[in-house]
Amino acid sequence: MTKQVKTVTHQPLIPVKTGVTQQQLLDELHYQQSHQLITKLLSKGLISEKEFKQIDQLNQQSFPPLIKPESVDTSTIQS
Repeated sequence: MTKQVKTVTHQPLIPVKTGVTQQQLLDELHYQQSHQLITKLLSKGLISEKEFKQIDQLNQQSFPPLIKPESVDTSTIQS
């Protein structure tokens, strides 16, 4: 008994324009890296909460993130 194999057809992949520039992606990457670094400094007690917020604000100005940290709901994330 032989199985019949159907030919699979598909639509060609069409690039989707996201409207995000390469610079915006780099800014996002740099912001996320800097945010992780200052988060570690804060958790180790090397900087205060006030210093963390000040540095984070400066980083947001230098590397505008695509998604603002305050717009992300982290209430359900477990440490």
